[in-house]
Amino acid sequence: MALTMAVSLAKPEDKPLVLAAEVIQAGGVIVYPTETLYGIGANAWDGSAIAKVRALKYRTDQKPILVIARSQEQLHSLTDEITPVAQRFIDAFWPGPLTLVFRASKQVPDLLSRGTGTIGVRIPSSPVCLRLLELAGCPLTSSSANISGQPPLHSVAEIRRAIPKGVDLFLDGGTLPPSQPSTVLDVSGPIPRILRRGVISEGRLRAVDPGVIDTQAG
Repeated sequence: MALTMAVSLAKPEDKPLVLAAEVIQAGGVIVYPTETLYGIGANAWDGSAIAKVRALKYRTDQKPILVIARSQEQLHSLTDEITPVAQRFIDAFWPGPLTLVFRASKQVPDLLSRGTGTIGVRIPSSPVCLRLLELAGCPLTSSSANISGQPPLHSVAEIRRAIPKGVDLFLDGGTLPPSQPSTVLDVSGPIPRILRRGVISEGRLRAVDPGVIDTQAG
């Protein structure tokens, strides 16, 4: 049975995060708390580890897997183009629960981009995530810890029942309050487009750029 280690959301100790980073560096998969939901984490540069994440979620669609990054410097390894419009959203909402979709760099594994030529990235505000990113030394997948198409899960106990095999380490931050996922905004083209509604409202996005289009409307 995979190990579970408790972690403080506000002031995480290094011991569980160091172990989690070692699992990630070895090509393993972890479950960890973010500022919204629990995520499934793996090295975003490791195609084999990404394949494990997709298999755990029984994910057969062609949707890309979102990732979290430690800094804007790390973001530059994932995309070669950060437009002025994208930079405005970065300045307004990062670190935080806004995922921005960029044109993917050539280094991004196809299992992440799924042939779209784009990659969804955010810099989280969670102390757990930021320290984990620092220790792991790579961007991490941040797909929600549930079976694809099923409702979100809010505790490690629920996740263990839904995904009984394949996770190498669980970081248990307790039961997370019900929350929407991160908002996903496509900034790879000239007009910002909302691809998934979430924590950051359309109104807050429009305050940064009135030209935002909600593709989920209607």
